[in-house]
Amino acid sequence: MQFPTIFTVLLVALASSLEVFAAHEIRFKNLCSRTITPKWKGNGATSPSVGPALKTGGTHTASVAEKWVAGRAWGHDGSCSANDGAKCTLFECTFSNVGFNQCNISRVSGYNVPMAFSWVGSPSGCQGGKKCSSSTCPNTQAWLPPDSCNGCLSQCNKASVGMWVTFCPT
Repeated sequence: MQFPTIFTVLLVALASSLEVFAAHEIRFKNLCSRTITPKWKGNGATSPSVGPALKTGGTHTASVAEKWVAGRAWGHDGSCSANDGAKCTLFECTFSNVGFNQCNISRVSGYNVPMAFSWVGSPSGCQGGKKCSSSTCPNTQAWLPPDSCNGCLSQCNKASVGMWVTFCPT
């Protein structure tokens, strides 16, 4: 009978203990009649990532890490803070546990454009997305100041699920 070497045992133990983290794709689409620049950042980032200026009908695809925590994205149109999206409509997500994703639209820090989001491909096990079409959308569609949400969160318990973020959805 042949016994595995210590090296083989350690290698198998190490490989089985590693978690493989994929990325979440974020697809931005601008349906507004003006140019919108998508920006996004996660907790701890000092500066946002910036996509290209999107004219009406334009799209851009980016990705964020599987464990993107306190992530936010917004459509910059010149009326909000460049570094954190203050005064803008926000798309917020937390992927703190692999496969347990929570996202919402937020008006807590302001409102500048209508926004919607949905999970790419509408995978099973995912709730529907949300849409906030005006600065008075209800707390069932967006997180409202100071701290009001009545079903505004949407969950998707899939690792690596992607999201559509649409500015000025129809």
